[in-house]
Amino acid sequence: MEYDVDFFGKKIKDNFSSLFFNSSAKNDKSEKNLSSSKAKTKNKIQLSFRLKQFTYNINIIPKLNRLPAALICGTCMLVPFFIFFEPAVSVNIDSVHIGFCKSPSDLYLAQNLIEQSMKSSWNKSFSFSEEITFSKSFALKENIIDTNELIKAISEASESICMASALTINGEIVGACQSADDLTYIINHLLNEYKTSPSDTASFVQSVKVSTLPVANEIVMSGSSLLQFVKDNNLIDVQVITTENYTKSIPYQTKKIETDELYQNTTKTIQFGVNGVESVNEQVITLNGHETQRRVLNSSVITPPTDCIIYVGTRSNGIGSGQFISPINGYTFTSAFKFRNGQLHKGVDLAAPVGTPIYAADNGIVEISKLSDSFGKYVVINHQNGFKTLYAHNSTLLVNEGDIISKGQQIALSGNTGNSTGPHLHFEIHSNNIAINPSIYINFGTEQ
Repeated sequence: MEYDVDFFGKKIKDNFSSLFFNSSAKNDKSEKNLSSSKAKTKNKIQLSFRLKQFTYNINIIPKLNRLPAALICGTCMLVPFFIFFEPAVSVNIDSVHIGFCKSPSDLYLAQNLIEQSMKSSWNKSFSFSEEITFSKSFALKENIIDTNELIKAISEASESICMASALTINGEIVGACQSADDLTYIINHLLNEYKTSPSDTASFVQSVKVSTLPVANEIVMSGSSLLQFVKDNNLIDVQVITTENYTKSIPYQTKKIETDELYQNTTKTIQFGVNGVESVNEQVITLNGHETQRRVLNSSVITPPTDCIIYVGTRSNGIGSGQFISPINGYTFTSAFKFRNGQLHKGVDLAAPVGTPIYAADNGIVEISKLSDSFGKYVVINHQNGFKTLYAHNSTLLVNEGDIISKGQQIALSGNTGNSTGPHLHFEIHSNNIAINPSIYINFGTEQ
């Protein structure tokens, strides 16, 4: 028959019938045939009898044999003890037991970690207001707690600190909440605040961590208060990466084609421009809602643009451009626009052999083409824009008054007619009937 014995907190089953006697098989077989009530009565009678018999057997054991018996009994008791128990340290706060740890070093480590955490979160030194003591003891193996569990037990027993979910930014604790759900809400709120679509990717620029730590009661706050504190002090920056898909217009190009079929300063559009359409996929990066970077991931043309084509007339209609070219090539620059012999020399002299081609410096209409005593054979072109040009001392004139002239068109051959000291072209430019220095518009080189 089996009995449960309370042995150092453990129920150890011991079969007394097998411990005290060699065999009871025959009695057990006979007991099974009895009714339940009779079996119980018989068991009590047998137990009483066997206990008496055991006591009698002990008394008749020789005294010299009792020591081994005692050692056997002691061993039977100690073996279960060392199976379930081991040396430990009992930790107390203000004489109140809070748990067992393996050694004093575990307690010291827990205290140091708590003090470090408090200094980081509270930003000032910390010491326990309660008295923490320990004593050597034995404890069930399953009741011995590790350092993390000991930190939690000390925090729960202390009146000045508590275990809370702390928000750490770049290694610094900025606040804590009693519930981890509050911090989860704060982080999700901050990450989702600047998203424009569920597919956006949001991340913190700073290193943000959430951990359960012992902290001062003073820094524990509600989730909404901690969220507002983080926002007001701009403690966290949120970067969001999103993609945008859109279509945009492709501007058409305008192409101008010169043609002598049209007079100068006239145009004709032969093909109108039409903008094209392009599909664009872009990546956009924002910081706290402000765009910091944008780049095209890919694009494709849906409809190409149609160029605008314009014909531009080049046929001269006698209107100058206001930009002049040199009227002669292969010359020597012999005299500049300046006072000479007490008189203003109103043009430039460009020496060249007789018969050298003379060209119109710009578009215009021939106003004068004749012979004079001073200029000899000369030509005046009215450019119809306030400018006139004069070409003197020619040997031959190739244009008539009223002719429409194009820039670069040959109008004469150089010579030595009129008041001239040698073959050359005397060239003048007038603006609003006032002579101006031709070198302002044309680079003739260095005067010889």
